[in-house]
Amino acid sequence: MMNTGDELAVRWRYHAGTDALVWQLMFTQGGCLVGQKRFAGRRQALFFCINIMTGKVFCDDYLFVDHAHPLAEGWFIVLETTLGDLVYCSACQPGSPEHQGIWAVDFRGAGVVWSRPELVFIANLEEEFLACRLSSFAGFPERNFLLIDPVTGADIRRLGLDNIEVNALRAEVVQEEVRQQVILPEFVTEGMVPEHRALQRAGIGAAIRCECIIHGSLTIAVLHEPVKLTGLWGSSLKVWRGDSLLYAETLEEGAEKPALNNFLVRNDALFYIKGREELVCVALS
Repeated sequence: MMNTGDELAVRWRYHAGTDALVWQLMFTQGGCLVGQKRFAGRRQALFFCINIMTGKVFCDDYLFVDHAHPLAEGWFIVLETTLGDLVYCSACQPGSPEHQGIWAVDFRGAGVVWSRPELVFIANLEEEFLACRLSSFAGFPERNFLLIDPVTGADIRRLGLDNIEVNALRAEVVQEEVRQQVILPEFVTEGMVPEHRALQRAGIGAAIRCECIIHGSLTIAVLHEPVKLTGLWGSSLKVWRGDSLLYAETLEEGAEKPALNNFLVRNDALFYIKGREELVCVALS
């Protein structure tokens, strides 16, 4: 790692373990970051929960288990949304785009709070969740929609089949990254004028492949560059204020493909994944 000029301080580092792949990340309103780490060799998904400000680890290597409604395959788990201190998970169906089931989990230690394995999560409406129950009629699939309480998982109101009210509710849904106050990077293309100008001020030419976030006076980018003669890639993260380099770190070296989508900004902090296994939080102010 290299720092030049004004120093940006690392708040904390979390190492997920050898051969781990840090996967999904989500932020709770209670001030925690919950992430999934995947171990392909043993086909296992484990979870961790960290205090955003201090880096205190509330839980690590959490194996998703629900004795009341066990999952068929614990490897296929996704994080859907958060509300309060709860994180809501679903099971992926192998060979199908559909997610199945809703599990409300308090990763700070309480574990599974409630579960509805028969439902499919559709949307977080804050005061209630839109979900559906899959069925079939005359051999054709049907979706029966309903609203459920995110705190208890209990039914609030049945909405029936797809209709005007269901479509209106879907239209009100706020994107998850907006709800969680997350800024995601964009891959810089020719028409992105502000990003190109910011990168030019930092001395980065248009030929370099990169992802970028402009955050106030800061330009945050991950540069992806091929290694000569090998066909492999290196990815490095850099933060500038104008043309002054404030922070730099190598994320990947000798990789088969660029390390894409491995950083984000939330409020006054930068989060990035280094070498697939390590999650780093850097204070931006």
